[in-house]
Amino acid sequence: MNKLEKAKAILLEENYTCVVVDNNETKTSCLSGIRPLMGFLSASKDAFKGASMADRCIGRAAAFLMIYGGVEEVYALVISEHALEILEKYHIPVQYEEKVPYIINRDHTDMCPMEKTCLDIDSPEEAYEALKNKIKQLMQRSSS
Repeated sequence: MNKLEKAKAILLEENYTCVVVDNNETKTSCLSGIRPLMGFLSASKDAFKGASMADRCIGRAAAFLMIYGGVEEVYALVISEHALEILEKYHIPVQYEEKVPYIINRDHTDMCPMEKTCLDIDSPEEAYEALKNKIKQLMQRSSS
């Protein structure tokens, strides 16, 4: 079983939201949205270097974060057209079950705010910084 098959199997069988498999270790998360990715990246900018990742839902924001962290290949249950475009641009092999026009927010009323944040961004580094700022804004708003 290769790294991507292992990541996919763990994602589906153990009900995680995100699985990262490299040659040395396996990282998993049950957190939603881009929180697992931001957490892994805050521990190490190279969190996904040479790794295969499986995720339940990949939007443009998640795709940029995966690329920023050095991902080798990706599997998604659901992927947005925006994410697919970015992964293909950066030549990241991707497998998925369902492609959607965009990722919707938790209220099902609009586009995911993280995907929206990255729509006009073209670099993983810029996306990472923009997402950190967006999260900070949202946290300040929720604590007021």
